Amino acid sequence: MKFKKDIFISYAHIDDEALIEGESGWITEFHRSLEIRLAQLLGYRPNIWRDKDLDGNHVFSDEILIQLPEIAIMVSIHSPRYVKSEWCVREVNEFYRIAETNIGALVGTKSRIFKVIKTPVDINQHPVVIQGQLGYEFFKIDQETGKPREFSKLYGKEALLAYWSKLDDLAHDLSSLLEEINKNAENEVISKYPISEEKGSVNDHSESIVNKEKNQRKIFLAETSIDGKEKRETIHRLLSDKGFLVLPDKNLSLEIDTYELEVQSLVNECELCIHIIGSNYGLVPEGTTKSKIQLQNEITSKISVERKLQRLIWMPPEIKIEDERQVNFIEELKRSENLLAGADFLIGPVEDLEFAIYDKLKDEKKELVAEDDDYDNDRPKQIYLICDQSDLDGIAPVENFLFDKGFEIIIPAFDGDQTELRLDHQENLKNCDAVLIYYGLGNDLWLRSKTRDLLKINGYGRKKPLTVKTVCIAEPFTPQKERFRSHEVKVISLSGDMVVALEEFIKEIK
Repeated sequence: MKFKKDIFISYAHIDDEALIEGESGWITEFHRSLEIRLAQLLGYRPNIWRDKDLDGNHVFSDEILIQLPEIAIMVSIHSPRYVKSEWCVREVNEFYRIAETNIGALVGTKSRIFKVIKTPVDINQHPVVIQGQLGYEFFKIDQETGKPREFSKLYGKEALLAYWSKLDDLAHDLSSLLEEINKNAENEVISKYPISEEKGSVNDHSESIVNKEKNQRKIFLAETSIDGKEKRETIHRLLSDKGFLVLPDKNLSLEIDTYELEVQSLVNECELCIHIIGSNYGLVPEGTTKSKIQLQNEITSKISVERKLQRLIWMPPEIKIEDERQVNFIEELKRSENLLAGADFLIGPVEDLEFAIYDKLKDEKKELVAEDDDYDNDRPKQIYLICDQSDLDGIAPVENFLFDKGFEIIIPAFDGDQTELRLDHQENLKNCDAVLIYYGLGNDLWLRSKTRDLLKINGYGRKKPLTVKTVCIAEPFTPQKERFRSHEVKVISLSGDMVVALEEFIKEIK
């Protein structure tokens, strides 16, 4: 079916009233921006319609009712006024009813009604037919005040950037669905003059869409608390851009038994689960004292044991936690083997998580040559000699000794931006045969950072265990440094004979 109009924007009049006299209203600006961005993505200017003659006494006019069967997609802009308006809600319900009578309210698994949330409203007040949809939130909750801040240039540069980012997400999803609808319409015409089956005619394009989505690789991106929402959206965008289907793609139940069943069902479709841990405990469903964040981790850890599901758990290096429940959850997470089943636990910048995701999802056909046994036996062993930049001169005797013994020595890079340096460090940890941390002029915090990286090494995509991990105590020698001990790494000291100490290190490398 070919529609005369591409998109209908359904909104409440008061949401288009400008806060500053002479400025465009929020809806007007949204309409203009969306039309331009969609034109850039589609290659043509879409036909977007809204009733600009709305007034405070607006009723559901015959004009709107006549237009609805001719519209491909509805964008419903939610706000307190919108959900309280009988007529706005009726627009949603009527569009849904009419959509069911033509090509269906869903195209494959994609809804023809897009929910844009301008101002937060309790989900129970949303029109029933789209309550389950996640929606596109054009606001952010201020963590200090708890008040919502809409994405608008009125609230500064950061809010404006967030607006454009969210609008771009919406535009990409709208353009994708419009292309599917238009493709369906073209194939309806083709089906009237079918090509022979041998030449691959399309007799049921809708079925091919469903099959495509069924075969699409799926990732479970766990729900998170408010403070982790931006990071989750970043990861969601990264995965979607790579062609993955990110779940959950709808609001889940707030009742514990139903919630657990829904999570289990979604996770069983996925090849990877990603958990983002923040400072807040998160929402607690009815019938339990555990947050969704904790429940999701418990559910996915059990499934991981059953079928070796890959998981990534990430949290930023420095977070301020005031909720005792969250403190207890994180402590339990760190020490429980059951909760970490199948998981790489990453603590660091979000770039670490992105790097780990790329590595987990890479094409299996592109595995590193270094994993070939014959290649492993022929090539020189690689030692990653980690040092502080101030120790570059001091490591020369150690570097020369190990090189003369036939090893390839990798030294950290120090020139470049922080992201590049971090990725290079992770690649070195991923591919080396042994790590030697030169503890010279670096301070205690530097040493802790480097030893913590060794704990996260699987999250960087390393396929084989790193069995040789050694800290080398070097000048200046202090009683504090000489007291350094660890169960995670072996410790040697250059305070005596350097050759003897390094020979001891070499024996560990097979």
